Amino acid sequence: MRIILLKFYLFLILIVIPYKGVNSEVFIVAKVNQEIITNIDLNFEKRYLVSLNPNLKKLDQKKITEYAKNSLINEKIKKIEIEKRFKIIPNETILAKVIGDIYSSIGISSLTEFENYLMQNKVDIKRVKEKISIEIAWNDLIVKTFSNEIEIDQNAISKELEKFDEKEVNNLLLSEIIFTINDKNELESKYEAIKKSINEIGFEETARIYSLSDSKKSGGSLGWIYKNQLSKEIKDELSNIKIGEFTKPIITSGGFLILKLNNIKTENVKIDKDTQLKKMMEFEKERQFTRFSTLYYKRIYNDAEIDER
Repeated sequence: MRIILLKFYLFLILIVIPYKGVNSEVFIVAKVNQEIITNIDLNFEKRYLVSLNPNLKKLDQKKITEYAKNSLINEKIKKIEIEKRFKIIPNETILAKVIGDIYSSIGISSLTEFENYLMQNKVDIKRVKEKISIEIAWNDLIVKTFSNEIEIDQNAISKELEKFDEKEVNNLLLSEIIFTINDKNELESKYEAIKKSINEIGFEETARIYSLSDSKKSGGSLGWIYKNQLSKEIKDELSNIKIGEFTKPIITSGGFLILKLNNIKTENVKIDKDTQLKKMMEFEKERQFTRFSTLYYKRIYNDAEIDER
């Protein structure tokens, strides 16, 4: 009994005594299924997000705080769901690749330089690795859960590929934002918020904030995609915009899709059909995994008990 009381008193001390270097007391800012998120977590998340996305500094503090809180809730929901199935064990190879992609995207050339950069911004590299490991584990969960539900019509893709033979083909450099809503009446307000954010900080940083797709890590970049790989509806929407512009929300089975047309190039070459077939099948597989990930997250989000303070 005395040991239990001692632990309880220690817990109270940790809650009421300010952390070193922090002016305010520790308090709860949100709960997700009874797991707490504190102001200490929130302040770290803000530093972390701004360090990795410097353009966020253009936003006011209220917006940054809101973004950071949503990011933590998103992470907590995923972590709880993952740990129902398996323990999160960092995959060092994938972790190194993802971290390399992150620091390269902000103009840093080495891990040592990145660690120094984080230290200057009061961001612990160990916690960064933990956060990235959760995202990697989430992707593993989606693959394990839905790999048997992926359906790819190779014959249909091959027929599309026939149209590529020795004629001009448009190659599009695209970026995406995928989002969902809980009620159809929210669509207009959500789209307006996304447009406002794009005007303030650009499409890439807005993708990092709003997109549910895994591509958000790279600012929504999809890379170069042959126009014939896309559905008729998407091709029609892209035909209505110019380079540098973005589409209105396109309804998909995984939510709503906004595409930005970054560039176009026309190729008049004979395409290696075997190589292109593999690329198109991989593209379709990734598209379906993104859809499953979005729908799965939306379901567990709706089922979660979220209490924001």
